Amino acid sequence: MPKIVIVGGGSNAWVPNIVKDILLTEGLSGGEFVLYDINKKASDLCKAFLDKLIKKLGVKAKIISTDNQAAAFKNGDYFIITISTGGLDAMSHDLAIPEKYSIYHTVGDTSGPGGWARTIRNFDVFVGLAEAINKYAPGAMVLNYTNPMITLTDVLSRLCEGPVVGLCHGLFENLHFIKEFYKLDSEENIAVKYAGLNHFFWITEAHAGKTDVITDLRKRLEKKSLSKLISTAHHDPMGYSSERDVADELFRATNVMPYLGDRHTCEYFSWFITGKSNMKKYRIKRTSIQQRRDSFNKRQEELKNMINGEIPEFYFTRSRETATDIISAHYLGKTFIDVGNTPNQGQVANLPMGAIVETAVRVDRNGITPIMFGDLPEVVAGMIEPWTRVFGMTVDACFAGDKNMALNALRLDPVCSHLNTKQTNELGMRLLDAHKNFVKCF
Repeated sequence: MPKIVIVGGGSNAWVPNIVKDILLTEGLSGGEFVLYDINKKASDLCKAFLDKLIKKLGVKAKIISTDNQAAAFKNGDYFIITISTGGLDAMSHDLAIPEKYSIYHTVGDTSGPGGWARTIRNFDVFVGLAEAINKYAPGAMVLNYTNPMITLTDVLSRLCEGPVVGLCHGLFENLHFIKEFYKLDSEENIAVKYAGLNHFFWITEAHAGKTDVITDLRKRLEKKSLSKLISTAHHDPMGYSSERDVADELFRATNVMPYLGDRHTCEYFSWFITGKSNMKKYRIKRTSIQQRRDSFNKRQEELKNMINGEIPEFYFTRSRETATDIISAHYLGKTFIDVGNTPNQGQVANLPMGAIVETAVRVDRNGITPIMFGDLPEVVAGMIEPWTRVFGMTVDACFAGDKNMALNALRLDPVCSHLNTKQTNELGMRLLDAHKNFVKCF
């Protein structure tokens, strides 16, 4: 049976759900799960819940909670990373400091100065994780859930000896919309072709049964907005609502379907998040740190209640997350195809080689193989390409220990386009100073 190590094993948002999926998967349910976390109290809580779930399911899995990295990593087969260096206290700076420069992050975990700062404060930790995995479990597969997905998956891909993939559920939101809108029985009746960046992907071809989705939606948008076609606000997996006004504008501008999660997509454009009036116009919702704290505390209480009471039916069925399918395909010698973030080897022909791109990937005994997409529409590639430079330069700067290069990457950030160079450098330095306890690379 495989040894599966979860780095961030105390994550109450990820661990119960991901491990539950694996426990429900034949051929993997008897594995060893190591919940590694520097906060052992948090991983102990997750272990207590999972021990109870294992008894309910009648499987023979073993759960270990530890803060000993060497013991946790030794001979690991699979590593799932779900951490955030500095937690919500650090993230509060990623949101508050850019706001002083009229940058109003909605999420703040991917692009813009918030994503830039989050990359840098996670960098040294991720380098350490990669080195430890190579030392104690050479060749192990690494599945990364931590944002910024693009830059941190880049760090791991450059260092890890084994296969690396970044995972996100953004595509599932678009598939859910297509399934519900066209009244399909399952996703198996949907065929899509997609590519782009994490939280910034585009579906260029889609069929719902025999219906050409892109062509059909173009016709429908002549009379109604995308928001009207989707009569209710979408709720993302973390529980925050998002309207589709941003997606509507981008669909009309490009004639292809963008990621429908406005709260993420909007952060790639200065005109959506650098003015409160525009944010109001597009009905963009922001997530405060207090909301995140409340959500964390709510999940914590739910875990404690389940340990002492009943476990809901949700925990006896598989979720849509694909970590389990990837591990199953690789370990059991099956074939699985779904969305993944990997270095561009030519799968997106008109984006820079080596950039971390989000496309379909194939998983089997050989590891992770990206599937050829081809060229993105020129207007879409034009929106994406500058970001590949910003993200790549930020990671390069961290590896080189070059603070000026990192500030130049921020200067090139489209979200900072309304600031002059002095303001951009000041913004960057304030973020670096706020995170000085975590930033060692400079």
